[in-house]
Amino acid sequence: IKVKVGSSFVSIDQARKNLDAEIPDYNFARVEQELKREWNQLLSKIEVEGDSHDDKVKFYTALYHCFQQPRIYNDAEGTYPRFDGNTQTDTICDGNYYCDFSVWDTYRALHGLYNLIIPEQNADMVRSLLTMAKVGGWMHIFPKWNSYTAAMIGDHVTSIIAEAYVRGTVDLTEEDYEILKHNANETPATFEEYADGKGRRALPSYLKYGYIPLEDSVKEAFHKNEQVSRTLEYAYDDFALAQIAKKMGKSDDYACYMQRAKNYCNVFDPLVNNMNGRFADGSFYKDFIRDQHLSFITEGTPWQYNWYVPHDVEGLMELMGGRDAFNADMDEFFAVGQYWHGNEPSHHTPYLYNYSGQPWKTQQIVANTMNEEYETGPGGLSGNEDGGQMSAWYVFGALGFYPVCPALPEYQLCGPKFKKITVCLPQQKRLVINAPNYSPENFYIQKLTINGKVSNSSALNYFDLAKGAELNFEMGNQPKQ
Repeated sequence: IKVKVGSSFVSIDQARKNLDAEIPDYNFARVEQELKREWNQLLSKIEVEGDSHDDKVKFYTALYHCFQQPRIYNDAEGTYPRFDGNTQTDTICDGNYYCDFSVWDTYRALHGLYNLIIPEQNADMVRSLLTMAKVGGWMHIFPKWNSYTAAMIGDHVTSIIAEAYVRGTVDLTEEDYEILKHNANETPATFEEYADGKGRRALPSYLKYGYIPLEDSVKEAFHKNEQVSRTLEYAYDDFALAQIAKKMGKSDDYACYMQRAKNYCNVFDPLVNNMNGRFADGSFYKDFIRDQHLSFITEGTPWQYNWYVPHDVEGLMELMGGRDAFNADMDEFFAVGQYWHGNEPSHHTPYLYNYSGQPWKTQQIVANTMNEEYETGPGGLSGNEDGGQMSAWYVFGALGFYPVCPALPEYQLCGPKFKKITVCLPQQKRLVINAPNYSPENFYIQKLTINGKVSNSSALNYFDLAKGAELNFEMGNQPKQ
């Protein structure tokens, strides 16, 4: 018995049309062959060469996982359910309409990977997010099931759009910019709209105090309380919006949002040298325990969230007493097992040593994490895949760099995990990464040349890579200090 099935989010009639367009006959062998060809074409955008079979299995499994979500919602004819529109439908004439974005997770690295290797598809995703916002009147926080939700925290669609815009993947209009500003500055007029998930949670408190005080319990959300985490994430989102304003030549807006990006300082408690809950009168939470879960932190501990200032690591170091104090605290954090790779707020943390003058520690922690937290068998991930973010972290680790602050066109180095990597970029360009003496023991960077020129920086510029480049790493088994 041979059975073929068509699907559509719109109607049975469209499902039949999709089936006719995609599988016109019952040639199973042809369908199987075409599927393999399409996946191999996609996965071949990054070719890795090395000695370890298991590492290759982990890499391509991770890369495969990166393409599971978001999903295409439109039919072959372009019809799709209108965002938050019940039975209404719209039609897209160019590209595809995507939905089911696990934004709180995937803004960190997954969309950065898309910007590098499939920018056209990522541009479609960004345009889909903007279309949703224009239809619903508000930028969404966590768009799932083609609807608004009050799930998770932050306003990280702003980051996804800023990353694509700053890198030149998409253009933005004044209307696009205004809808982003709308989310950053306004709250819905009706309780029903707010409860439905429109707008930033607890925005009035954030704007009034420069942080979200503990008295604001954020009831109209799936995640309640979590005031410190929200404050930190909004500060980063304001920074991302500032980068858009800067590129659009809006100097007053840029200055405003850069000032708001400093709001992370308002929840730093110098008495405990850590981010801490704060009341409306300015006093800090007294029963503070930084390595235990507290209600004002999202899915983690205050110590884990202390490092969430990806846009101003230098400023965080200054708050903590300078580089030496910062490094000592980081050393203790990793030594006592506070680093939790199984959840996304920690993902950028190993790379912070690059900012504090000890990049070899970043190289060691990333290498160890790739070996210890990822396996080839069942249960091979240390946490939920979360729409591809867990695997995107691994892919970037293997490439040798990571987007700590996605709103900026740069990556932080950790060193490649294969002897040679070839990344196929748009317009037939190539990013070639050579590390001929890499091995599981030789993971420390000794020397890097970019297009033949020696680089002493711990960061890479996106535009230098995107136009095609050759990176040559000399790796060793001892830190280069």
